[in-house]
Amino acid sequence: MKVPFINLSATEKSINNIIKRKILQVIKRKDFILGKEVKQFEENFSKYIGCKYTVGVASGSAALFLSLKALDIKPGDYVVTTPFTFTATAECIVHCNAKIVFADIDEKTYNISVEEIHKCVDKFKRKIKAIIPVHLYGLPCEMYKIMEISREYDIKVIEDAAQAHGAMYNFNGLKKIVGSIGDTGCFSFYPTKNLSCYGDGGAITTNEDEIYHKLLKLRNHGREKHYFYSQIGFNSRLDNLQAAILLVKLKYLDKWNKERQKIAKIYTEELKGVGDIITPYISDNATHVFHLYVIRTKQRDKLMNYLLSKNIGCAIQYGVPLHLQPAYKGLYETANTLTTSERISNEVLSLPLYPGIKELELECVIDSIKKFFK
Repeated sequence: MKVPFINLSATEKSINNIIKRKILQVIKRKDFILGKEVKQFEENFSKYIGCKYTVGVASGSAALFLSLKALDIKPGDYVVTTPFTFTATAECIVHCNAKIVFADIDEKTYNISVEEIHKCVDKFKRKIKAIIPVHLYGLPCEMYKIMEISREYDIKVIEDAAQAHGAMYNFNGLKKIVGSIGDTGCFSFYPTKNLSCYGDGGAITTNEDEIYHKLLKLRNHGREKHYFYSQIGFNSRLDNLQAAILLVKLKYLDKWNKERQKIAKIYTEELKGVGDIITPYISDNATHVFHLYVIRTKQRDKLMNYLLSKNIGCAIQYGVPLHLQPAYKGLYETANTLTTSERISNEVLSLPLYPGIKELELECVIDSIKKFFK
């Protein structure tokens, strides 16, 4: 049986006609840039996340970059993040002419290690102006401890929530959705995300008035009013067609996340004790929304080739940590070795998981993995 790694058609089948109607309404009005759908989505997303403001931008990458700009990260400033992430997390730091500081990850969660952040702060002290924790694969970072560091050392926090739409974190007894905790939250609506559009799109969430007003200008060429520019900005706006699509899909996000969690639970139960597989860590302090279901095994490459030979889709996120990528040579500092990131990058494998996956497809994946290890 052929099992795709992701199947957008299966997920969106029931809402295709609704989305088509919304798109046609926008086309009929010829209202494409920062129109009423963008404004409505920003309001709805703010309510969903539990924050004061949302600013729609062109992509998740743009969200990270504009957040750094809005928080006044300057050339020579140090920004701490993880090397075990998509390149956008770190490249935005380079585009600000700031210095990347890579902190190693936690063995269980694969998220940035709070202990390693402390080591970076101890080593570089006041040079560090921001931390970008990545809620990797859909699991929230230890945000309470990270915000303690932020308050103690006056360091800004930019949440990279591009893989964690709707993920909940227990913040000192108060349940918060990621993106509502740091100074800003950054989201991508790339087509494969838990909440996605039909192209590139992104958003920045914040509770700060000053940051919000800066972002409004930064995304739109630094515009204060019609043909009047108070600062140098960028062309980085969420377009109205994508916002119309997101308005529809936002209503289904919780439902789809619950389905992802149900599929993940089946995988975890069925793969327990199979070979040397390590299944995803489930935290008592957070809800995992499983943008990806990622197992670990020392037989990773052999298992991947076996599954692909059986027409079962799988993928590696991320096979080469950023500090080992040629593009980042000479562009980062670190306070410690990054051996955990290096080891885990050689063992991770993402299995098919998407709302709408069929029971027979799921059984096929699980049975194939069990046969491989036998």
